Amino acid sequence: MEIITLKFDDSINLDNLVVSLGFFDGVHVAHQTLLNHTLDIAKKNNKKSAMMTFSTHVLSFIQKQEFKHLTNLDEKAKIASKMGFDYLLVFEVSDDLVNLEPELFISRFLTCAHTVVVGFDFTFGKRGKGNIDLLKASTAFQTIVLDEMTYASEKIGSTRIREALSLGNIELANELLGYPYTISGEVIRGKGRGKYLGFPTANIDYDGYLLPKAGVYVTTTYIDGIEYESMSNVGDNPTFANKFVTFEVNIFKWSHSLYGKTVSIAFEKYLRDEIKYDSTSDLVARMHIDEKETLEFFKKKRS
Repeated sequence: MEIITLKFDDSINLDNLVVSLGFFDGVHVAHQTLLNHTLDIAKKNNKKSAMMTFSTHVLSFIQKQEFKHLTNLDEKAKIASKMGFDYLLVFEVSDDLVNLEPELFISRFLTCAHTVVVGFDFTFGKRGKGNIDLLKASTAFQTIVLDEMTYASEKIGSTRIREALSLGNIELANELLGYPYTISGEVIRGKGRGKYLGFPTANIDYDGYLLPKAGVYVTTTYIDGIEYESMSNVGDNPTFANKFVTFEVNIFKWSHSLYGKTVSIAFEKYLRDEIKYDSTSDLVARMHIDEKETLEFFKKKRS
């Protein structure tokens, strides 16, 4: 798969593409359906396929707000490549791009398309004025719109996944995603308290990611592509009165240094809230219970 980054004044020197267009945060079940439909059309028509997306969340860029993603651009690229796309076209979000009239967006960037595949609520161009009706009005390409997908009678979407994560409802978030919610980051140095307590932890640089609700989780950690059972803590460690939120993972059957290494942590189950304990011995006793519950989870999962 070829990755092409596009600035506002760049042209796309390709043609007859079957294009899926969207931000695809989370690349959840509904996104996957759209992307697979794009690939099916490309295959049936003997055309090249392209996933067309944006470098960052457009509305957050306009409002100058920090955006916490469910999947970063690198992860989207890996997913697109694994699915079998020929191209990943990434628009570099800028003031010029977000102020581009939707008609100009079409004439500048979509003339490469044979077919454009979008979701029912897709908007684009200045102030989001471009919509599926405008796309359908173009005679330069065919537009295919996928209907809303639901789970438990509610729309499948990134907003719902974010809400589930904020409540610690990992099971629902993972159901909507179609895979366990995963954060990848570099292992950085912490205060070393975990090792002192008998539960050494890897501190993860989670920059850019949306963290789930503070608490203790059953997780699977991936190191060089190999799975390890683990339990993780998200929060400010109230027993020690931290002033900032950390993301720490205790990896079972692992005793080597991971500093500077990038690992991936998949959230499997929410165990409990963070609790402020009166003593470290009380905390350690609770952590042994967490460990037991985590091991029981994986034993049941394997059976």
